[in-house]
Amino acid sequence: MSQKYDDLTLLSVRSAFDHLQSTINRALQRIERQAQLSHSEVFSAVKERRKLAKVLMLDRRLIHLYKSMSSSPSLKVKDDESLIHCEITSSVVTHEGDEKKIQFHLNDNTYTLQFADRAGACISFYGETFKSSNLSLLLADGEEVLTLHLDLEGEQQAITEQQITRFIPGKWIYDIIHGYETLITSENLQSIQNSYSDEGLEILKHRFGL
Repeated sequence: MSQKYDDLTLLSVRSAFDHLQSTINRALQRIERQAQLSHSEVFSAVKERRKLAKVLMLDRRLIHLYKSMSSSPSLKVKDDESLIHCEITSSVVTHEGDEKKIQFHLNDNTYTLQFADRAGACISFYGETFKSSNLSLLLADGEEVLTLHLDLEGEQQAITEQQITRFIPGKWIYDIIHGYETLITSENLQSIQNSYSDEGLEILKHRFGL
């Protein structure tokens, strides 16, 4: 009888807790909707900014720039090394705790890519650990103009609009697009040159018995 009583008590407590949690969630959702309606202009503007950043593929461009400069700290692309005229140079790489900064020059302007690794900092109620980080672009004066929240659980490629947590448009957009296209063109050009080099052709002949 005692066991049945204990089971009933546990079920009652669980039911009461679920009801309370559901009530709180509905109240929070109602409060959030009211707050959003009261500030609808701001949220609409933020949504449009995020959409603009996605249309310009600034998330993809920033990630590619960071990966390229991380793998080649002394990266330098001159005018004659790409079909697009743009000189890009990564000059200073610094590590401060969980942060990595890469300072680079692009079209006579100085920028900094800042990668802040938050791995292991986010733990869910159930004990799950979420690896996350922020990748930011800073201007020469230190102003942060673009920030992406990245989930590092595996190799993530696609970034949603909600993961764009900061975007302040400016002339820097032209430089980032220019720098990205320069790198992509330079990489494709190098790939073509390698494929049709004497060494590349000899490898191809050997593989096919020519």
